[in-house]
Amino acid sequence: MKVNVLKRSAAILASVLLAGVLTACGESSQSSVLSSEVSVSESSSEEKAEKTESVGSLNVAWFPSSIKAALTTVAYAQGYFEDEGVTVNCDVIQNVADGLTALSEGKTDIVPVGITLQLQFMAEGQDFVFFGGSAQEGGAIITKPENAEQFAELSGWKGKKWASARSYTGDNIIRSKLRDIGIVPEQDIEIDYLNDDTSIVQAVSKGQADVGYITADGVQTAKNFGLSLGIKVGDIDPYYPCCRQTTTQRVIDEKHDELVAYHRGLIRAYKLIQTEQDKAVDILVEQTGQTKEYVQEALYGEYASRYSPAPAKQRVIDYSKYLISEGIIKDADISGNINTDIFRTALEQVLEKDPDDSDYKALKEFSDKYDT
Repeated sequence: MKVNVLKRSAAILASVLLAGVLTACGESSQSSVLSSEVSVSESSSEEKAEKTESVGSLNVAWFPSSIKAALTTVAYAQGYFEDEGVTVNCDVIQNVADGLTALSEGKTDIVPVGITLQLQFMAEGQDFVFFGGSAQEGGAIITKPENAEQFAELSGWKGKKWASARSYTGDNIIRSKLRDIGIVPEQDIEIDYLNDDTSIVQAVSKGQADVGYITADGVQTAKNFGLSLGIKVGDIDPYYPCCRQTTTQRVIDEKHDELVAYHRGLIRAYKLIQTEQDKAVDILVEQTGQTKEYVQEALYGEYASRYSPAPAKQRVIDYSKYLISEGIIKDADISGNINTDIFRTALEQVLEKDPDDSDYKALKEFSDKYDT
């Protein structure tokens, strides 16, 4: 493992992406409310009868308050991993950089959040591999109600002041789309980079910035401040990737069957989030310590992320090109750092049991389009 590269790259990227920000998806630092001994709900007798023979165990980085890790959290809380034959041990980790260090040193097997930092390390030659997804899209443009019409389109941004966080995935999407219409960030727009959604909301509310970009996690806060929600970033770049499931090639070689079983658990969690909204909200409220209002907005609000376990390889490659054009990562081909076989094997196995399930078929259709 190139641990020295990881540490050197972390220092380089920190100067660009604001030191101290938790993830590329924009979670802010919060106190841990869970431990690796969080209780797992009891399976029904029918589910117990269908448990798969154990194939082994995985150590997974646990981000207790993160909604972006909803698939992992739901699968863990519902006992899906155990049902599918893999024991998941949770390692409480408070930020992505620490999680990736632990991953590179073999202390953990999976980091389920983050994307930009991983891509930077991949471009530097680090042995990280995306083998699934956690979240995609999620994010909104905010402004004062009296300015809503002006900022309904990106063309209205020239000469204005924008508050954002440089680590946010959507920030890079917006910068690219502004360039596409001839507006050059930092030249034609003054940008104030802040640390988190709350700081951005406050800056716009106080008039210190004309417009802001926040993640789905900050939408409820923006509403509470009476701000208008404008452009949904997913509308200008559908299915752009946010947090990914990250492992290493060593783990893939040594624990392939465990990763497939883990993915079957994620796929079942995806199904629950799609079809049992009240239950999903209750699980995330209990496991993350967030309020019901917050979780409802982050899971199912208009500006919420989409929680999908598919790797979405083509969309990840597209996003890496944005980062290359902005000078955030080296110009490198990261396609070899994206494994789609583990997810697709798991999905095939799930479909063998439920071939007519509309949600699983929709997931396959999405993967067929974006995981080629």
